[in-house]
Amino acid sequence: MNKTFWQTKQLAEKFGDNTALICSSNIDNTEARVEKVSYQQLHHLVQQAKIALKKIVVGQKSLVQKNNKQLIMLVAHQNINSIVYYLAALQLEFVVWWLDKDLAQEKKQKLINHYQVNLLIDNGEITPLNTRDHELHQELALLITTSGSTGSPSLIKLSYQNLQNNCQAICDTLELQSTDTVITTLPLHYSFGLSVLNTHLNQGSTLVLNETGLLTREFWQLFKQHEIRCLYGVPYHYQMLLKLNLKRLSLTSLRFFAVAGGRLLPKLVSEINNWCLDNKKHFFVMYGQTEATARISVLAPEKVASKPYSIGQEISGGKLWLEGGELCYSGKNVMMGIAKNINALSLPAQKKILHTGDLAICDDDGDYQIIGRLKRFIKIIGQRINLDEVEQFFYEKKLTVVCSGQDDLLSCYIVKSSMTSEYSTDICQKLLGLFLNIHSSYCRCFLIDKVPYFSSGKINYPELTLLKKDQERSE
Repeated sequence: MNKTFWQTKQLAEKFGDNTALICSSNIDNTEARVEKVSYQQLHHLVQQAKIALKKIVVGQKSLVQKNNKQLIMLVAHQNINSIVYYLAALQLEFVVWWLDKDLAQEKKQKLINHYQVNLLIDNGEITPLNTRDHELHQELALLITTSGSTGSPSLIKLSYQNLQNNCQAICDTLELQSTDTVITTLPLHYSFGLSVLNTHLNQGSTLVLNETGLLTREFWQLFKQHEIRCLYGVPYHYQMLLKLNLKRLSLTSLRFFAVAGGRLLPKLVSEINNWCLDNKKHFFVMYGQTEATARISVLAPEKVASKPYSIGQEISGGKLWLEGGELCYSGKNVMMGIAKNINALSLPAQKKILHTGDLAICDDDGDYQIIGRLKRFIKIIGQRINLDEVEQFFYEKKLTVVCSGQDDLLSCYIVKSSMTSEYSTDICQKLLGLFLNIHSSYCRCFLIDKVPYFSSGKINYPELTLLKKDQERSE
């Protein structure tokens, strides 16, 4: 295999004293300590971590040595320890399963028991859990919990080839450089956040590890101090950036913005892009799915002004096409399959084509536009309703609304602070009934304090369902 981002010896030889990782931590909540690790030092730390891991594996007397491939659960902290053990595990050809650091202990234990995880690594501390000699497929490298199913045992299986193929394609597409500095905005248990780490390590960039949000003073201090050149985010992050007002922010060092992980409204894409054009920056609109490792398409920056609604074309090595209106994809970054139990971890790759679940159209230039998601459509008295269009309807009235639903019942969650005196939940239901040409009794509107999000920046629909049930009980 060619150079890979986890082969730290090669990275050290090529990038040497270049800074790989920067991590700030508070001491006694007063003094900030900054750790800097070069690519040479990173390689040394990874070698030490490999020794520690092998010592523990060999020390488990009851472990049958027929198969040394271990199943590792790695808690996703934005720190040097987490990244060091991630790279060490990949070099040892262990299987890494990144876990949300905020996951409740009860749910974590359920997952550990279900898959009989061998080792848990949390902030550099290794805890032996199970001596089971797993039949793990030789090509299996990484497990990612399926989106929105944090408490579920369903895992997306990614191979070494998936990781490196997608990594290199993104590096080429974005023309990532060793002189780039990036600040982390997404958790490492989320495929988009992890791909940012992988790609920038691959190119010898500097990663500033950060766990604060875009609305904090600490984030912007780090941004200015380390002269960040690449900023990534999901639509939520760009909504926040626009609220902060791009013209007021210190973004002189920035080379590009990149968005993925969901649909950013075309109007907001245009707002971001207009600022980029005025300030000689690039804006990459990307599209991806964890099932294809991370990102699978990009809209070239020069097209964003004329096509703010588009996701562009496939990245190198992949192929997009339509089947019955559904967007499909093939490439070496398509997952091995989905695991729901231990036995599935031994199976070879089963997926060659990814049916994305997104409905799309393709223009004469070969650029794709997502027009809806199969799961984001419901039927009301036989009429097909696009939930994204409903949200757009409210957005044009300057109301912040998130929609979900099932056949014959549309649920709309309205953020209280966006409501004005001219609106009420009853009025919103009547307006929606007129817009969709259905009786308003098929629509329910609920007031919420704020939109709940997962740590990945995606909307937490299960929490909205709980809020809805609470309000219905109190009526």
